[in-house]
Amino acid sequence: MHLRSLSENRAMKTAIKAHHAAGKAILAECGGMLYCLDTLDDGKGLTLPMLGLMPGEATIQPRLAALGLQALDLPEGTLRGHTFHYSHLDTTVLPQWRARSPEGAAGESMFRHGQLWASYVHTYFPSAPAAVAAMFKAGSGNVARCEPFPMPTT
Repeated sequence: MHLRSLSENRAMKTAIKAHHAAGKAILAECGGMLYCLDTLDDGKGLTLPMLGLMPGEATIQPRLAALGLQALDLPEGTLRGHTFHYSHLDTTVLPQWRARSPEGAAGESMFRHGQLWASYVHTYFPSAPAAVAAMFKAGSGNVARCEPFPMPTT
């Protein structure tokens, strides 16, 4: 919906790339992950460059691709969240972890590319604070949660 605006927002792209280049951790969830890819295709013939922090491309689909609760079993605890997306991801980066559904079925991938952590999973930090802290321990401690639009507060 905002593909062109995201691609052309030089100030935001510069700031996020500088944060990444400084070795600071980024958690890119869902749309944030798509923004970190090389390109994004709107599914209607328009493909534009994104941040290029993680090799790959994604294509928006007209139908829901995934919906449901997810759990990432990390060494420091189980980080819970949910997934809801309309896109297909194609990347050469191998998943660091694979989430699971409450029934135990394979879920979304969690990728790590340098200090970039990326997934379709929208995580709920209070579900496993020690796991979240460990994800970013190797970084500077300055973590950016990469969402292309502000998250609503409730």
